[in-house]
Amino acid sequence: MATKTVSLRMDEELYEQFSEFSQQIYVPVSALVSAFAAKTVSEQRVPFDLSIDPFYNAENLRRIQAAIEQLEAGKGNVHELVEV
Repeated sequence: MATKTVSLRMDEELYEQFSEFSQQIYVPVSALVSAFAAKTVSEQRVPFDLSIDPFYNAENLRRIQAAIEQLEAGKGNVHELVEV
């Protein structure tokens, strides 16, 4: 079977963690990437859930920005942290 070389960019810290995981399970990084590709093709989907954290929806981001602007304008109130 012919093979193809693939080059990809990954955050250095993420790569180090991924490489360490790879070593711990005795599977080369290239084999893990190939397994991901094979699973993706066989299932015709990304084999894990990809979603956006609902906290960061447009409405919440607008509220956060408005709160930041209020604080920067000196309109905020300082209070003690209340633990529940």
